[in-house]
Amino acid sequence: MTRAAERNGGTGSSDWAKAPDFHADPDRRAAVHQATERDRDHYLRGGMREIECRSCHACVLVKKTSSFHTSVQWNTEARARCDHLEPDHSTGRALLPGAMMPTCPRMSASIDHGVAEGIIPDQSPETDPDGYW
Repeated sequence: MTRAAERNGGTGSSDWAKAPDFHADPDRRAAVHQATERDRDHYLRGGMREIECRSCHACVLVKKTSSFHTSVQWNTEARARCDHLEPDHSTGRALLPGAMMPTCPRMSASIDHGVAEGIIPDQSPETDPDGYW
């Protein structure tokens, strides 16, 4: 019998032993929820800067963690503005098939310009700007 089943009197409940929900300890449950939200904010938005494409004016969030790695978060509005992210309806693929995710060379140039102008740091800072680590 699994530990989750043992905790629930052998009922075979859907609780997962490695991910307790702390239903019996509301203070701990609230603390875990708060820590999870802080993690989500740090990893999804921490250190991100808004950059506007100098061609189509789509706005994305960007963070560089090194000179070779750039994280770009597109939203629905930005995707709708960019001509280069439209799929090729004959194949169903993006127009730029080499990237892991569709990309736009004009947005890449705008990001490079943002780095050159100091809007986006060219790599992760020594200390975390979000105060996370």
